[in-house]
Amino acid sequence: MSKSSDTMWKPGQKAPASGFYECDAGCWHRFSTNVAGHVLPPLPDGCAGTGWRLVEQRPGSAE
Repeated sequence: MSKSSDTMWKPGQKAPASGFYECDAGCWHRFSTNVAGHVLPPLPDGCAGTGWRLVEQRPGSAE
């Protein structure tokens, strides 16, 4: 399952889907969540971004 989104989520918001997220600044900072609903982390120190974008959706479970 793959999805690229122009929608951005702020750090501290719940991830809308399981998958890989990248910062919106194009710095290649990535975060993986295996379960939708997990809270997205702060961006790394020095990152010029303002949030996370879902770049690849994956199946996830609430286990």
